[in-house]
Amino acid sequence: MPRSTNAVIGMPSRLVQTLALCAAIAAIASPARSLAADPVNLEGTWRISAPRAAFQADGTAIPLTEAGRKRYEENRLNLAKANFGAYDMANARCASPGLPRLMLTPDRFRIWQRLGMVQFQFEWNRLTRQIIMGELMPQVRVGGIGPQDEALVGRTVPLAKGAWEGDTLVVSSDGFDDTTLVDNLVPHGRRMKLTERIRLRSHNTLEDRIRIEDPDFFARPWETVVSYSRQPDEAFPEDVCLDRLGSGKPTL
Repeated sequence: MPRSTNAVIGMPSRLVQTLALCAAIAAIASPARSLAADPVNLEGTWRISAPRAAFQADGTAIPLTEAGRKRYEENRLNLAKANFGAYDMANARCASPGLPRLMLTPDRFRIWQRLGMVQFQFEWNRLTRQIIMGELMPQVRVGGIGPQDEALVGRTVPLAKGAWEGDTLVVSSDGFDDTTLVDNLVPHGRRMKLTERIRLRSHNTLEDRIRIEDPDFFARPWETVVSYSRQPDEAFPEDVCLDRLGSGKPTL
């Protein structure tokens, strides 16, 4: 009995089916397919347009509570003495700066968009943050901490939820620990919540509007805006914060 063949190209039917299945899998896994459902492509390499160490609240001073003001003044005095170990573990021990401070990094970061996820890869110490698209957070455990107990333990960079509102990526983050800072001086507590609205102002300009809520340290929610400029897409060199710390160079 003659073998069954594809009438057009002469291939066995089973081989044709296998090739078709492989093509379908490759299409699902490809970046082009994963970006197809997103209204905007934020991918690229970015650097803060105007480097600075602190956030500026829109049109007002940062509305600190009495507890927030007390902690801020303590941090300011320790900064004057270069006593980073008393309040700033990022500078003292190369710990993660946390959020939103990480978005003030003077180094570059790269955004990757994949199916169900937006990921930031930072040049500084090769840190990453993940934004899970959709309503349901994955039930995974990272370093022994999962979404179900993250609110109790806290993380410097929690998993975040993302959703598109038109051409804007809206990112919600909570479940923080209280060992990091909002910027180089401003404190926060465990109840801090961040809402970021990330969009392209132009092809070469990325904007992150950040809303910060924390009833323990801020009298009311406040907002700040940071802009970034597109950079050439180049591989990041190795970056080890502890090497800088050991040589006496600034870590941030």
